[in-house]
Amino acid sequence: MKYIVLVTLFAYGWAAPQRGILPRIPIKDIMDGYKMTSSDKIIGGTEVVPNSLPFQVSIQRGSVGVYTQSCGGSILNETTILTAAHCVDGAVVRALRIVAGEHNLKEESGLEQNRDVLVYLMHPRYIASTWEDDIALILLTEPLDLSVPSAKPINLPPPTAEYDPPAGTVLTVSGWGTTRYGALFVSDVLLSVDVPVVADVDCDAYYGGTPAEPQVYPSMLCAGNTTDGGMDACQGDSGGPLFTGTGETAVQHGIVSWGRSCAEPQWPGVYTQVSYFLEWIALVMQ
Repeated sequence: MKYIVLVTLFAYGWAAPQRGILPRIPIKDIMDGYKMTSSDKIIGGTEVVPNSLPFQVSIQRGSVGVYTQSCGGSILNETTILTAAHCVDGAVVRALRIVAGEHNLKEESGLEQNRDVLVYLMHPRYIASTWEDDIALILLTEPLDLSVPSAKPINLPPPTAEYDPPAGTVLTVSGWGTTRYGALFVSDVLLSVDVPVVADVDCDAYYGGTPAEPQVYPSMLCAGNTTDGGMDACQGDSGGPLFTGTGETAVQHGIVSWGRSCAEPQWPGVYTQVSYFLEWIALVMQ
């Protein structure tokens, strides 16, 4: 039996960032040395075929065998997980657990691989108040078995001059959580949804940015349906992958980071742009 704690959004307090925009993590709070959280997830998505996204991992928090679904992440190699910095910011290492081969949080399939965390490394320029450089690597105490179909690394994009995929490019985002903004409980199963890339200049305008005070920075990538809304990542999907392709051919372009509300056409989801950080990732993984 799995021990996944479903924690309500209103049970614990949290001070939002100065600009009033929420990260795509469950609402933060510190309790007993780790963050007890509630989750939201993919809005407008559908359940994926079990283990068809073998690079996706569940990042959980807990102790004494009781864990809470907290964030998503992706496998880079047998000992390295890619996620958002705000997913681990302030976390106690011993309270973190990574689960590869996960699909249904309430049912054991026998394919799950639970691993403890050795250390996490946030980008040195990460700024919590603006979500700049919102990227982190988690190193595991024991390697994952990547010889099985349910656990495979995701591919990183090639370096590009402009970093962002062109506007209109359709990408996929995946994660666990609720099916509507403000709901209290996580989804049992992994979901995904397709979202088109939004140009940075347009995304910054949606969030009220100006040349002097931008809200969307070059290291960020925006995606969402700006006509009808209804498709997006949300709180609890933080750290999860934004990608093209499936299975072992998937390429990760973004990391779920932040946004205002969820699935609203006037506020696209904002992601960490992976190709912007390829040198840092390679340096840490050396």
